[in-house]
Amino acid sequence: MSLTQTAYMTRNLIKYGGSSVVALVLLWSIGLAAIKIYKTANPPYLAPTVKYGVLPKNIFPTKEFTTKKFSFEFVNDLTPTFNDQEKVYVIYRSTVEILALEEAKSVAKQFGFENEPNEINKDVYEFKNNKNKTLTMNVLKGDFGLKYSYSDDPSILNAENMPTKDKAIDVAASFLEAGDKYTDDLKNGEKKTSYWKITDGTLTAVSAQSEANAIKVDFYRQLLDDKWKIVSPQAGEASVSILVSGSNESDKKIIEANFKYANVSRESFSTYPIKTSIEAMADLEAGNYWPASDVSSENVIIRDIQLAYYEPVVLTQYLQPIYVFKGDNNFVAYVSAVTNNYVSD
Repeated sequence: MSLTQTAYMTRNLIKYGGSSVVALVLLWSIGLAAIKIYKTANPPYLAPTVKYGVLPKNIFPTKEFTTKKFSFEFVNDLTPTFNDQEKVYVIYRSTVEILALEEAKSVAKQFGFENEPNEINKDVYEFKNNKNKTLTMNVLKGDFGLKYSYSDDPSILNAENMPTKDKAIDVAASFLEAGDKYTDDLKNGEKKTSYWKITDGTLTAVSAQSEANAIKVDFYRQLLDDKWKIVSPQAGEASVSILVSGSNESDKKIIEANFKYANVSRESFSTYPIKTSIEAMADLEAGNYWPASDVSSENVIIRDIQLAYYEPVVLTQYLQPIYVFKGDNNFVAYVSAVTNNYVSD
């Protein structure tokens, strides 16, 4: 073979061999990408970890109600479906009353209550100041309510300088910040405002700012896993709300506050098996539910099922998922979602 032929063959080998290598690398990359996409779309099944053992059952407020007869009409006649497991989160609370009381006193001082409190119930203390305000705190839960005697204060009842909704949110947020209660999930959660009128000591919702002498700011928590709401016992209401007046006096801008908030650790959780939507519907029909918003009708058509988490009203270590059933005339019912074998009687 001549040198010319050898050179020719070498050039072709480099040319076509290089192309083959590039093609193989390209195919290999495409194959790896396809495998990655498949694994992302079809992750391996992981069984629930259930590392907290049997959970305490969800406790709802005491309420008398008559069980309804339910029918179900979903969009496109498709019953909503959910995963077979969801997270249960840890709630951190102080378990030592004396330490909890000292922390509560510190918070009260930040809100302007310097005097020693009176214990009015077990773990519940009442603080008063010289500005006709009362702060009531459950020191173990961390919940509190603030109330100003506004029903006989003309500067509030006849307020002419009502703040804008954005300003009311700022005032309410500053109040929470002062007590170190404006947590990240409240900052990042949805905020809703509504107009209210104080008449004869009662609050009535009104539709226009011109009719109102107070603005209520509801602070909703940031969604869990960017998809699940934390719901309160009162359907459609936030567990944290502040009533802002139109008074020019700084001490009279916050006239009412309600703060019910479980300190949830979003990084501390375990997965638990949950009921299917069909099983939850059976619980509803059997009367194993709690009406967050009831109706007088004996028959209720359920239009939607959602998964959410229930803000506990009692001392508990866990934030648990629930099913939220929504029906006609604003009917709303809660059904515990964790399967019965992992919930205590």
